[in-house]
Amino acid sequence: MDHIDQAIYDTVHNSELSAKQIAPLMGVGHQVLINKANPQTETHKMSLREAVALQLITGNHAIYRAMGMELSIKAKQAAPLGILESVLKAGKEHGDVLAMIHKSMEDGELTMREQEQCQREITEAIEALMQLRESVLQHSMKQIKG
Repeated sequence: MDHIDQAIYDTVHNSELSAKQIAPLMGVGHQVLINKANPQTETHKMSLREAVALQLITGNHAIYRAMGMELSIKAKQAAPLGILESVLKAGKEHGDVLAMIHKSMEDGELTMREQEQCQREITEAIEALMQLRESVLQHSMKQIKG
């Protein structure tokens, strides 16, 4: 069972709302939701839109975090960065977040498009921080081994 399957299961079964309450809000039957949340079932999988709806209904963003973890695992396998490069990238991404929020708030309003742009910059900053964490851990492991 991977992180995403576990997150879906946990979101459905550990919510303040029961699966019977969640299902009609998602526009699916109760048993369909149970089947889609079952990590052992290969024939019924939750769509991306259903996963987003589930997270909005429950207020639990574990699926989003699990997806981020899966994506960062793939990214770090592709291109591990050194600590200095990771620090610089995280600093740059943080600056991009601040610049986008500043630009978006200049007129005193935050439009839906501006919110989406801010969210994208925030996601990039989070990913850069996750990469920095991994770089620090990899550096520590090198010191232990070496």
